Amino acid sequence: MAWTVEPDPLRPEEALRWFRARLPLPDPEFRALGEEARRRAFFVAGLAALDMVQETMDALARALEEGRPFEDFQRELSDRVKNAWGEGSRHRLETVFRTNLQLAYGAGRWKEAVSVRELRPYWGLSVVLDGRTSRICRPLAGIVLPADHPFWRTHVPPLHHNCRTALVTYTREEGERRAWKEPPPHEPQEGFGRPPTEEEWSPDPRGYHPELWRAFLRALAALPEARAHLRGLAESRGQGRPAPRDWLFAAGEMVRAPFNRRGRSVPEELRPLLGRERATSLELHVAQRVMDGHLAPGTPPEVYEGLCREAPAHPEAALFAYARDQGPVLAALAPASFIPEEARGPRLKALWFVVYSFHSGTLATGYSVRDLSELDVPWDKVVWLKRPPWLTPPSP
Repeated sequence: MAWTVEPDPLRPEEALRWFRARLPLPDPEFRALGEEARRRAFFVAGLAALDMVQETMDALARALEEGRPFEDFQRELSDRVKNAWGEGSRHRLETVFRTNLQLAYGAGRWKEAVSVRELRPYWGLSVVLDGRTSRICRPLAGIVLPADHPFWRTHVPPLHHNCRTALVTYTREEGERRAWKEPPPHEPQEGFGRPPTEEEWSPDPRGYHPELWRAFLRALAALPEARAHLRGLAESRGQGRPAPRDWLFAAGEMVRAPFNRRGRSVPEELRPLLGRERATSLELHVAQRVMDGHLAPGTPPEVYEGLCREAPAHPEAALFAYARDQGPVLAALAPASFIPEEARGPRLKALWFVVYSFHSGTLATGYSVRDLSELDVPWDKVVWLKRPPWLTPPSP
């Protein structure tokens, strides 16, 4: 009998939101992380290239969103990904598919269980009992305990690779009738069983473990250059057809790009802020953003540069390419919520916009806008590399 994944019948969108908020990492980067930093990472054993990990993650997200079976997931993956595993790749693919979908559904069920805990204050485990039931799950079949029992700190499904056990909830009357006095001595497989935390649904970079976020930025910056290809998309005036993971290469190009540091004459209006007549381009940009109220006074240039580098890596960032008078560019637009409190100016707006110039190989500007209508972008000639659900481009 083919293995199937039962979708969450209550709020499947929570499973998808949880899954999309994970950060992809190559295998070596993941293994270098501490246990806490790993909790919100997505990796696939044996895949050492970030674009292959992202390809697998994209295919799993489509399976979650559309209820696709394993066979569809397998067909969507490129030969490059399949060949990375060599012999036995189908078995490994099935494990990746089953485990990650059940992790997502398990997170969604946990969140739903927490939201109805006052009405359904008892939790239990629904264990599939057949010839394939694991030694980990079989002793827990039928267990019911109060939702605040310490058992649930370590036993929220899935409890192991390929786990089919699900969390279920009960009313007080049902729970008291079914409740066990004590759970059996028992441990899930290492790395499984811990409940999610509320912030695991948030894509705000400040909610990720700092070690994980730094590893993600390093992985992006280490991507092989695809500058000529991306430049061609920008110069196509909206006619280029990007590959699904071109956005990763664009983000990698921007994440490692510095700001221009050439010396320039300071405009009259910025001299009171800088106190001199010459400054670097980076210093001028910081001064302008402080004057605009987008950044707090005293924000160091390296902090501003870091914010502009982080925006393309934001899990909810939009990335696109287009040509402007000064030449072809890459651009990123991210929710400005990732900017730390100490750097936020009094007039910081909802979105943070960053531009990278192919001509100079540097970041060209970064500032905040209320919405897309404030941007001077030829939307009808843009090539979208990544367009998140929250973004609707203005009509041409």
